[in-house]
Amino acid sequence: MKKMILNFICLLTAGCVFAQDGQKEKNDAMKDKVVRYFNAQQADSLYSLAGEAFQKQLSHEAFIAVCNNNLFPLGEMKRVEFEKFDKNVSKYKTSFDAAIFSLYISLDDKGKLFTFLLQPYKKEITGPIIKSATDNAVTTAMDKKVDSIVQRFMFTSKTVGMSIGLLKDGKTYFYNYGETQKGNGKLPTNESVYEIGSVTKTFTATILAKAVTEHKINLSDPVNKYLPKDVPLLKFGNDTLKIVQLANHTSGLPPLPGNFGATDLINPYKDYDNDKLNAYLKTAKLLRKPGVQFEYCNLGVGLLGHILETIYQMPYEKMVTTFICSKAGMNNTRQFLLQKDSSFFVQGYNESILPNSQWDFKALAAAGCLRSNATDMLKYAALQTACSDKTLQAAITLTHQPTFNTGQQQIALNWFIQNWGSGDVLFHGGQTGGYKSFLAINPETKNAVIILANTTVSNDEIGVQLLHYIDQK
Repeated sequence: MKKMILNFICLLTAGCVFAQDGQKEKNDAMKDKVVRYFNAQQADSLYSLAGEAFQKQLSHEAFIAVCNNNLFPLGEMKRVEFEKFDKNVSKYKTSFDAAIFSLYISLDDKGKLFTFLLQPYKKEITGPIIKSATDNAVTTAMDKKVDSIVQRFMFTSKTVGMSIGLLKDGKTYFYNYGETQKGNGKLPTNESVYEIGSVTKTFTATILAKAVTEHKINLSDPVNKYLPKDVPLLKFGNDTLKIVQLANHTSGLPPLPGNFGATDLINPYKDYDNDKLNAYLKTAKLLRKPGVQFEYCNLGVGLLGHILETIYQMPYEKMVTTFICSKAGMNNTRQFLLQKDSSFFVQGYNESILPNSQWDFKALAAAGCLRSNATDMLKYAALQTACSDKTLQAAITLTHQPTFNTGQQQIALNWFIQNWGSGDVLFHGGQTGGYKSFLAINPETKNAVIILANTTVSNDEIGVQLLHYIDQK
């Protein structure tokens, strides 16, 4: 659902790197040090190369965790080839044991690391872009900006189809690109249905917050209060697992239960039911003290949904449609497709542009089961900024409040709070076997971007660009 995004470290502060004579050569010298320390897995030495701005953005402890959990498992940098020097940033094609990445390096005015970025490798475009079919009229300045961003992405990523919704100054704008199925020549519309993956978690947060405002549950409650009596106390040492920690990925639980054992790798969640979850909980153990370290956890949010189903005595989908969708006029957001949905549901594709099946959920539904379209998701984004239902508004407001803050990372209730240069933004992405989604909302400007794609290539980068553009205009 939430595939690890390999844009591990992108620390570009406001302003420009100072131009210096021989900057490329200085970058090359720094690259050699980075490669040497990286291949020796010397995280402390790597961090010592970083400048003040870099270290302000990412603490030593956080950097070590990123290296050990995300970077070093890639293996050694086998070959690092210079490709491009632009605006004092050097780009290198970097071959690891199992994959190829682009490594970006730049220095601050003291010769320390300012940019250290690894991204999945994409070959530079040297010829003309073959444009995808679109309903974008390309008449207004915004139309043209969207098209310039999206057409390039569609071509380089080979994404099959995409529906985009922009909420700007209270008005909605929709743009569709590509095909609903490779080769069928049928353009998606804002009514086309996609799997939204982990964006589902923000719906789960709203239901949780509603239960809190109705005094049915407290964020500080121990999780065991809502579990069967035969489930041993979930704790690490003397620290008991609390409800809030299921909603901010600090539970200390593993990302997936130990008995998950997917029988169908193409549709991995379909057989994991409540019996298996309850059996797991009887032997579950926390990996660390809860509330102190972030680790993305589908199990935690799935368990939270299971608890909420018990509290409200209704299945997850009914909670979503009753408590949220009915209030926002969202008529096409649900877990289970109806017969009328079949003609709107687009085919999904993996990163190799091979067809992939839809994902079905049982016990862990709250972590990623929902399907929706651009029309509904912009209504959902608008609901986050203003809701006429006072009870629901109180719940939504609660979901936006930070519950975990390291200084470099803020998490509310299943919302990530990001700053991409224009103030704090509420963000969540999602991914299943054949679909990729992006939702970002600026609470201050009340602008929002939703991207729904039927290909699992990350579209986060263009989502950030689009939100930045509409926030600046």
